[in-house]
Amino acid sequence: MLRFVPPAGTPLEVMDILHAWKASVSAKGKEKDSLEALGARLRVRHILGASSGRAALWLVLKALHRLRPERNVVALPAYTCFSVAASVVRAGLKLHPLEMDPATLDADTSGLDTLPRDKLLCILTSNLFGFVNDVSLYKRIAGETGAFLVDNAAQALGAARAGNLAGTAGDVGIYSFGRGKALAAMEGGAIVTNKDELARALREEQSQLRNSSLLHRAWLLVELFAYSALLPPRLYWIAEGMPFLKLGTTEFDTGFPVHSLDSLSGKLIVHLLDRLGEINQIRCANAARITEALDGYGALRFPQPAPECQPTMVRLPVIARDESTRTRAVIRLRQAGIGATAFYPSAICDIPGIERYLAIGNCHRKKAERLSRTLFTLPVHPFVEQRDIERIIDILGALQVDRAPEDVGCQENLSAKRA
Repeated sequence: MLRFVPPAGTPLEVMDILHAWKASVSAKGKEKDSLEALGARLRVRHILGASSGRAALWLVLKALHRLRPERNVVALPAYTCFSVAASVVRAGLKLHPLEMDPATLDADTSGLDTLPRDKLLCILTSNLFGFVNDVSLYKRIAGETGAFLVDNAAQALGAARAGNLAGTAGDVGIYSFGRGKALAAMEGGAIVTNKDELARALREEQSQLRNSSLLHRAWLLVELFAYSALLPPRLYWIAEGMPFLKLGTTEFDTGFPVHSLDSLSGKLIVHLLDRLGEINQIRCANAARITEALDGYGALRFPQPAPECQPTMVRLPVIARDESTRTRAVIRLRQAGIGATAFYPSAICDIPGIERYLAIGNCHRKKAERLSRTLFTLPVHPFVEQRDIERIIDILGALQVDRAPEDVGCQENLSAKRA
């Protein structure tokens, strides 16, 4: 297949990379200078960098534990990236998974009252796919217990809810700039806070990080050029055929590399910031075309952001009727050159060997586990063309041929919606 639409991505031109390289050389490796523009855009007093989003989260958790050493429990959504759980474990803390609400992809807040209040260090949001979480109840619980609220906006740079930017709603927030995020610089993470005491603890932890080496920066430059060249659909099939790249692979790995943010990534992030709004608008518009055409079909459901939310929509999440329907959808889409993915392979509680890192015995969360078996994602980034959207609608609409009895008649509606 000579055309394959990647699952996610941010368009990156060679001139963008060269501009960032030149700026990083002028900055002489000072990552702080690279982040000032981002901090101003986010309207925060303190911003720090790290080598990745998971490294940023690890630093945050270490700093919080430094301030509350008697507490060691982190409440987090039961369906989230394995890197989140890995960061918690690497920080020497315990996991308390929260049930999920499939309609919004937010945590089910009914479980918040069962948290171990005397041991609770922090509550983590997820903001999956840029759907900004409702943090009002999180804030109440955190305030009542003396715990922290960590606003994990790894997938939500540029998203907002009721005018509040994702990542800034808690005591501290994090962002990620890896491939597939709202803004991709291949690597990099950022930490933001408006609390001076917390900023001091974070800087103490950050001061222990090793600096990014010149060899690492040279390899990063190679990766950026490769990303720029291979991301367009006409060449992405080449990257798909390289298993060592581990594209789409989700691993629970507590040995992830940790170092300071390379100024090349920092300068590239700042350089691309002005395009973020336009890119997110394209993602949301493509997502709207697909959901409007397929809305109401029994084989598929689309989680919805809150009316007051402006999401990034880094990918379009879809919940299939059952696991076999998801399997058929993903296979048929990929055969047609569309980078659909089954996303996270399991809920946090089903990661092999995770039991020894849990704060509770009964960790299973049925809704989250079902999400892991039925949710898949569709590409909606700027490389998605109208013909790709039409192909997605046709393929997913054809799943109604395998429909359950209650879905009879939906196939006929597809043509009417498309018209």
